[in-house]
Amino acid sequence: MIFSFSDHFQVDAGAIEAAGALDPILGIDTRLFLDPRLLHSTETPELAGSSEKVRAHFEAVLKLVLRTQKNDDVFWRRADRMLTFPEVRGLCIGYSSGSTAGRGMGPQKRARLLETTMRIVQAGVEDSDMFELAGIFEGGIGPDLISDMIAKIIMEDLIAFTQRVCSDLGVPMEPLRVSPQHPLEDLPRNPVSAQPIILVPMDVLSQLPIADSFLDIGWVASFNDQLREELNKVLGSDWRDLSTGDKKHGLREAFVASPDGLRAVLSKYRELDAEPYDFKDDPAGEVSWYPAAKAAVANNALALKLRPGATVDEVYEVVQTICEHYAFLLGERQLCKLLYNKDGSLKHESAAQLLFVGIASAYCEANGLDLSPESDAGRGPVDFKISSGFNGIVLVEVKFTSNSQLIHGFEKQLPIYMQAEKATKGVYLVIDVGRISDDRMNTFRKIVATASPHAPRVMYADGIPRPSASKA
Repeated sequence: MIFSFSDHFQVDAGAIEAAGALDPILGIDTRLFLDPRLLHSTETPELAGSSEKVRAHFEAVLKLVLRTQKNDDVFWRRADRMLTFPEVRGLCIGYSSGSTAGRGMGPQKRARLLETTMRIVQAGVEDSDMFELAGIFEGGIGPDLISDMIAKIIMEDLIAFTQRVCSDLGVPMEPLRVSPQHPLEDLPRNPVSAQPIILVPMDVLSQLPIADSFLDIGWVASFNDQLREELNKVLGSDWRDLSTGDKKHGLREAFVASPDGLRAVLSKYRELDAEPYDFKDDPAGEVSWYPAAKAAVANNALALKLRPGATVDEVYEVVQTICEHYAFLLGERQLCKLLYNKDGSLKHESAAQLLFVGIASAYCEANGLDLSPESDAGRGPVDFKISSGFNGIVLVEVKFTSNSQLIHGFEKQLPIYMQAEKATKGVYLVIDVGRISDDRMNTFRKIVATASPHAPRVMYADGIPRPSASKA
């Protein structure tokens, strides 16, 4: 089941926004991140000292690294412990798949990060901000992990914020632990996971932390001539088609060889203004889908029937009906406008996937159906399963016509998912947003027409906004 914090606790969503808190969706992580640079400018009183806490924590790690003589000596182990964070439950943000529990930095990642930090320190750079930038030079570290690390360092502040907001709004709390090592705290309970909920201020959330932009190697190299030369030595002069792993490897080696280049990057990082996520325009489509889906279902009733012990074919019929109605809402009710930004640019495909999940889940709930999205809903394939006395699974995958993997998704990707999930039925829902050549679209249609009878069914939806009648 998917519903918002405000709906579950019957609190006005506007009141949560007025309190400065993200109204999380309980069951699907909102793909936003706690950006350490935004801690400098937050107006949330409980987080007034959070930036200093982060600085002090990473400075303490750096001091230990400076005293380390070899791997696994006493200072190394202390530094390792400071980068060891117990699993935190309940943030409801980030990339976590299958839950809202988050992911930690395991021993291998910590060892690699400490080894790289030692090399950088030995090259002459002693700056704790390098830990905030670790995601640009260390493999396996992304914005979600940096966000989790920051959240764990300032957890006491986030708990205090959550407690104030919930107390002011009358949200019930109970003694819960955010981690096994953490003391009991009065917090709201997530009915989906039974874990505590940690509210996060909106003014410290970004679509991607500012550090992520530093993976544009050409831009980074412009800060320092020596750094550019070192990057050319490691990676060659053509950086456009490099994988993320190659970019991180190149930056790591270049930073060690060019400490002045790293200093220039760190200086630029501190100069750049971090901007919190624009919740009003929602360029990533991470928040607007939920109220839109809720309103669409309320205003467009859809009667669904599914008997207990239904067959996979009967489930398949229900899923197809939901897909058809989703297409109707996109085209005829113009919900497709939610797939675009104010300037007409197309949002990420996940905006359409999340909207689909919201509509499908709401119809199932409204009709008393035990049909629920699986753990990866909205982040790739949308997996539906009858959970009471039924083992069959019907998969639905949503794709834009602009997606370069449109054909691959039909021929390879969805069938592989179906095989992995032991699903015998699948729907490949293609949303026409244009931005595809006639030749490529014709090729796709020919492939679909000649596909095996066991191939996923392809359904289409109109995703191109139409002018209003007054402007037509």
